[in-house]
Amino acid sequence: MKLWLLDADILIDFLSCDLLDKLVTTHEIYAASSVIDEVKYFKRSGEKIDARFRERYIQTGLVREISATAEEASRLLNRFSENLRFSIHAGEIESLAVLIRQTELIFCTCDAAAIRILPLLDLTERGISAETLLRQTGLYKPGLKEKHSEEYFKSNIAIGREQKIYHL
Repeated sequence: MKLWLLDADILIDFLSCDLLDKLVTTHEIYAASSVIDEVKYFKRSGEKIDARFRERYIQTGLVREISATAEEASRLLNRFSENLRFSIHAGEIESLAVLIRQTELIFCTCDAAAIRILPLLDLTERGISAETLLRQTGLYKPGLKEKHSEEYFKSNIAIGREQKIYHL
């Protein structure tokens, strides 16, 4: 599976749980340039660890970096109302713009705003919760945060579908 990790939060969470190193052995992992630059530190067992993400994952080829053009990001933003534009961050904008272009990617995020945008972009079927990803990969461990659950993902998809009806 070509897996698109949509935001810094999911990368940091997977690093914190010691799951990213396992995921890169089973999937092709991709992340946006702006997201990669956001991953500075993570905590594991209460210790703050320097991620050195670019050095450890990008330069070694374990995670592939993709960028969106300014035009792609602009086209994406033009599809949304002003209120919706302000609810998503730069990394998510770039990630969603790449996701539209790279149709073979399946993405994983735990950001509610990004999940809710999927129905507006008709990309719901290309999203996956962290819980489902980890179950499919055999890496699931009880005790995930609520934002990683399938229930959280589906709930935010439902909200996005309601917003789509309102947005139309």
